[in-house]
Amino acid sequence: MTHPILEISGLDVFAPGADGPRQLVFDSTLSVGRGEAVGLVGESGSGKTLTVRAVAGLLPDGFTTRGAIRVDGQELAGLGRRAVRELRARRIGMVFQTPRAHLNPLRTIGDFLTEALVHVAGASPADAGRRARALLDEVGITDPDRRMRQHPGELSGGLLQRVMIAAALAMDPEILLADEITTALDVTTQEEVMAVLAELRERRELSLLFITHDLALAGAVCDRVNVMQHGRIVETLPAATMRRDATQAYTRTLMAAALDEAPPIVAEAGTAAPPILRLEGIRKSYRLRDARGRADTLVAVDDVSMELARGGSLGIVGESGSGKTTAARILLGLETADAGRIEVAGEDWSRPARGGRGRRHRAKLAQMVFQDPYQSLDRRQTVEQCLREAIRVHRPRAERAALDARIAELMGHVRLDPALLGQRPRSLSGGQRQRVAIARALAADPELLVLDEAVSALDVTTQVEILTLLDTIRRETGLALLMITHDLTVIRRLCDQVVVMRQGRIEEHGTAEAILDAPQADYTRLLLDSIPREGWTPRRRRLGRTGSLATVTRSTVIPD
Repeated sequence: MTHPILEISGLDVFAPGADGPRQLVFDSTLSVGRGEAVGLVGESGSGKTLTVRAVAGLLPDGFTTRGAIRVDGQELAGLGRRAVRELRARRIGMVFQTPRAHLNPLRTIGDFLTEALVHVAGASPADAGRRARALLDEVGITDPDRRMRQHPGELSGGLLQRVMIAAALAMDPEILLADEITTALDVTTQEEVMAVLAELRERRELSLLFITHDLALAGAVCDRVNVMQHGRIVETLPAATMRRDATQAYTRTLMAAALDEAPPIVAEAGTAAPPILRLEGIRKSYRLRDARGRADTLVAVDDVSMELARGGSLGIVGESGSGKTTAARILLGLETADAGRIEVAGEDWSRPARGGRGRRHRAKLAQMVFQDPYQSLDRRQTVEQCLREAIRVHRPRAERAALDARIAELMGHVRLDPALLGQRPRSLSGGQRQRVAIARALAADPELLVLDEAVSALDVTTQVEILTLLDTIRRETGLALLMITHDLTVIRRLCDQVVVMRQGRIEEHGTAEAILDAPQADYTRLLLDSIPREGWTPRRRRLGRTGSLATVTRSTVIPD
């Protein structure tokens, strides 16, 4: 009888605590057959990543496990440490969520790919180099010789994720553990990465354990789906029939939270309100050198014009490299445009602010919320210290009682429990950290809030909570929202107006209803077609795309 390639039986995971071990995963049981793709789905904190890291032997120091983990029928607990390392190195591959965090920015892609082949497999440097080039070609990366010489900073997120997949395949593993590998990718790049995995599965008979918070994506690319809540697998379903067969309330909640299926929560804004923001003919280019050292020009933003009404909500959507983040940075003075005019609240912001007073004035009018709150928040500060500091910038003479009252008001705005005021970012969930970041931005009482991929790394239920929160704040305070995103489903939840960008230019713009339900541009239709849904199959749509800063042609766009 053929064993499943991976069996997890009764797995418990314990974290160290002051009062003894604290259990985080309870009696987790699942299996993955040869050539099968199995999904493990749940919200942030549900135990998905802890389960897969237990399989890979990558749990944090002090964590302990109980239960059985078998690879092709072989129990890992009965093996010595060296044998376990050897088995995991050769038979299990793992791809992580953020490839840039797992690559040394000072070493080349070739160094990264050949390291395991030389030091683990014992290959010669020449043989390892040939094998690495073949792997890059296998995952659809063009010109592997040049890629081997490049550094991580020269590649887009989608290409880096393919590099990570190639590295995981270097030792010819039988199963690939993929942990949230598409979370921060735009929908078209996500589709291409998943298409690469589908081809590899078919060609190599590769098994896949796919960890994600996106139930629609798991349903589209997996054979079976395990749903995890509070450290327990509550339901296992055939992917093709999970919408019909789901019995658990939690599974149905995840399905109901799917952004692309939910109706918009905002109505179209009126057109009578004067603009809080106006961009006219904005252009931004960069002088760079290509892989051969030749100077060239990258055009990041090319003749972009748009308006946002006071109290309105505008979404700028497009792939990585479309120029949307560059446009937002120009608006906030983090970049200077080569040409064009910027008006905020009737003021000319085309040039950088002069002096500290000018910068504080602009910060009071417009604030920004970034994609990763863990990076944008000071991890040494408590929530209270973070908010108190932000308030004092604009109210330096405020008394302690007034500061305390304002902090309480901000916590109420973002629906955070006051008990969290003493916590630091590491003790908060992703959704809680993003709420703190929003509260910090609101501390200035801005008229415009710019959100740069502020929900892309959150699970779908937390996304809905944050987007509903932002819409409520907008309606209660008259705050205008500018949402930068690669996800059209986020636009459906929040925005009245939409601008679609590609390669630095505007492809089309209009109301959310018109863009989402009757798009006119082929590119917008491509974005919509790339959204996972029932009956969807990932396809490679754009073979040969470079996605790199190193290969530049006239009017190439710098990745944002």
